[in-house]
Amino acid sequence: MSRLFRMKTRGPFPVFASFFQLLSTSLLVVLLIAPAAGSEELEMINRPVNTSGLTGLLATTGPFTMPYKTVEIGMAALSEKSTTPDYSLNQLPSVTVTAGLSEKSELMLGWSYVQRITTDSGRERGTGNPLIAWKYMLLPQVETSSLPSLALILGASGGGSSKEINLNGIDHWGARVGIAAGREITWGDHIVGIYADGQLVVHDLNNENQRDRYGLMNVGILFPISKYRNLQMMVEYTVSTGIDRITPQGGDYSAILYGLRLVTERFNLSIGSSFIRKQVEGFDNSNGVIGMMSFKL
Repeated sequence: MSRLFRMKTRGPFPVFASFFQLLSTSLLVVLLIAPAAGSEELEMINRPVNTSGLTGLLATTGPFTMPYKTVEIGMAALSEKSTTPDYSLNQLPSVTVTAGLSEKSELMLGWSYVQRITTDSGRERGTGNPLIAWKYMLLPQVETSSLPSLALILGASGGGSSKEINLNGIDHWGARVGIAAGREITWGDHIVGIYADGQLVVHDLNNENQRDRYGLMNVGILFPISKYRNLQMMVEYTVSTGIDRITPQGGDYSAILYGLRLVTERFNLSIGSSFIRKQVEGFDNSNGVIGMMSFKL
């Protein structure tokens, strides 16, 4: 895994290799853990959306989709504090609307309001990148098999209103493609979810000075800590590698996130804390806080 921290994009082929390394690592994590699963029928209380608007944990996207004809509205608050460079970055609110288009697909729309506070520039405000994403379940979970469930992820985004608070370097347009994998297994009287996703992100390819291509991987585990399964704990690990275009928030990074989730059949309340290790010279590590709630209509 340490090689992932040092990769840099030099043309299209290294980033594709990086992306497939991320994807294969994600799938390997799920496959190694999944064979211990039982074969009885599983039932999750609720599979809510993540901060990106697709069903999953807080950062990780799972392979499962929203129930058909169900709409879920998500609202999140994300904050990151850095000392070098000195800034506070807040996304409040971050709003997503997700709909189950069929038994195997979902569509989401997302938007956020961004605020960045620095000692030099003061308070800067703008909108984040509007996002649309679609997920299709390629392989559903089969309890008699140890293979994970798989889903295809496709997404597109536009540029935000402020170039000074450019969260991911997108000026005009961006796109992503990826695979989500996961499995939900029995552990005594509980259900444990193991999820992973690997995505290739590109943007502004028509402009030599603004283009970028990089890989993004998330791996997470969800397990209940109450007998009724409605109080759950999440642990997630994120790696972003191959970023060439440095933004005011940095470039390549890895992060570990811990969170708690309270769910009912239609409501979700999640809170989390993250430690972000920056891989760019001149950027110290930072800390983040996430709060999110969502409800199904």
